[in-house]
Amino acid sequence: MGKMDLSIRAAEETDRAILEALIADCYATVYPNWYDNELLGDALPAMLKIDTKLLNSGRYFVASVGEEIAGCGGWSAGAPGKELNEPAVGHIRHFATSTGHMGKGVGGTILERCIIEAANAGVAKLKCFASLPAEGFYARHGFSKLDTVNVMLGETVYFPAVLMERPLV
Repeated sequence: MGKMDLSIRAAEETDRAILEALIADCYATVYPNWYDNELLGDALPAMLKIDTKLLNSGRYFVASVGEEIAGCGGWSAGAPGKELNEPAVGHIRHFATSTGHMGKGVGGTILERCIIEAANAGVAKLKCFASLPAEGFYARHGFSKLDTVNVMLGETVYFPAVLMERPLV
């Protein structure tokens, strides 16, 4: 698949069900090799829901190949779950690729769209909380590891992740 076959548009609330199903399928395929089943049983219910504010922001995207949805992901001006934010810092959020399109450039194309839009909005750097299997993907796209962290999901679940960043200016 060439990038010419891929179209990207802003997600809408009407996309929620299909995107959350795509995310569930993606994570169920990728995460078991990296996280134990008990942790996934506790973490996935919170991870599969797209934040409404993000979904309706115009900064969360759907990638399609023809009529088939191939991936999703986006960015926000604020960190996930935080009210106070660092000025000029954006955050990459909730990426997933359908299992039939993994390794074909879908995620990278969405990420490049996010990078361009964030830079045009005055963002000086992007950060992300990469899952363990996604660290290599983000590194290939110019992100550097800052730290290994535990992301709080809900009130009791700590999910191991990698805090990464990429300067835009």
